[in-house]
Amino acid sequence: MASKSSNLTRLHDDHFPAAVVRTGRATLRWLSQVDSTNTALKTLARSGATEWTGLCADEQTAGRGQYGRTWHSPAGAGLYLSLLFRPSLTSGQLIHVTTFAGLVIHQVLSLFVGDQSRLAIKAPNDVLLDGRKVAGILVEADWQENTLNFLIIGIGINVNHLSFPDGLRYPATSLRLALGDAAPTRETVLQHILETFDTQWDTFVTDPGGCVASQREGVVCY
Repeated sequence: MASKSSNLTRLHDDHFPAAVVRTGRATLRWLSQVDSTNTALKTLARSGATEWTGLCADEQTAGRGQYGRTWHSPAGAGLYLSLLFRPSLTSGQLIHVTTFAGLVIHQVLSLFVGDQSRLAIKAPNDVLLDGRKVAGILVEADWQENTLNFLIIGIGINVNHLSFPDGLRYPATSLRLALGDAAPTRETVLQHILETFDTQWDTFVTDPGGCVASQREGVVCY
């Protein structure tokens, strides 16, 4: 996959208490801690943040999954990422966003896992590795009457987790548990996610249903 920037670079930003990460069209603020990257990014979006703005955090104190469920977000363990888009999509097209994001994550993780048969997408928003949840997607939209104002795609990936709390709704794993020392760093996973979104987003927006149908070929989905 061709890189649009040599590496992720963390630059000092006097106007925001966090490092700034830039790659391709995306500009991300990397926070040490936040309640939820989706919640914080919605605040920035409503204040006029531009498309391709993102937030990433080392830790979430109130990470959220689908249907208001808690996303286990300990410091340094996972990749907790939210991206802001302002596409011209209808409500009918919007239903494809979660699937598209899941396919992007599936594609990125397959680079590190190697054997794609170990990965699957569990509708509507989970990516599984060896039958266990390794990533989740949370898409949130803001509408003004019948017009989409903005769209936030939240992504949580279990990278360095060595254990999980009891009582999870679905058995979980991490790249570290599944791949051992071959597991990528959070920064490496982030780099590939941003590059893949940058490469495929315009195609998706042009034809959401067609793009998703094409990318689902060969991917185990259930």
